[in-house]
Amino acid sequence: MAIREHLDRIQRAVIDDPALAIGSAKELIESTAKVVLTERGLPVNDKDDVPALIRQAQQALDLHPSAVTPGPDGSEAVKKILGAVSGVAVGVAELRNRAGTGHGPAATRAGLRPRHAHLAVNAALTWCQLVLDTLADPAAPWRKNP
Repeated sequence: MAIREHLDRIQRAVIDDPALAIGSAKELIESTAKVVLTERGLPVNDKDDVPALIRQAQQALDLHPSAVTPGPDGSEAVKKILGAVSGVAVGVAELRNRAGTGHGPAATRAGLRPRHAHLAVNAALTWCQLVLDTLADPAAPWRKNP
């Protein structure tokens, strides 16, 4: 599975190759979003950027902050967290675009440390865990709105 492949690569790279870990964290988010869309029977456009995929995946699971859902998922506190976690996931993609792998730089990447890789990886894991837990939850709001 693509998700397991990304996780294995990240584990190996966090200390020795922070740029690779950051790039892989972005790819993990992208793959997770595509898995969600596929599992929900929604189209996946390979040309969509990561922010669009994040938004689509969260909307598919009624996790987008604009979703009106009864219960705790519709509370203002949860909506704030959902907005923040999607922003964090977008931030990982932006960091990868500036400092991670995936784009050929004109000069050597400088300044990336394992702490930056840990930041990006943990942010990616938080978002991915949220959407995968929601996808698997038999009582999740999206199941009431197929």
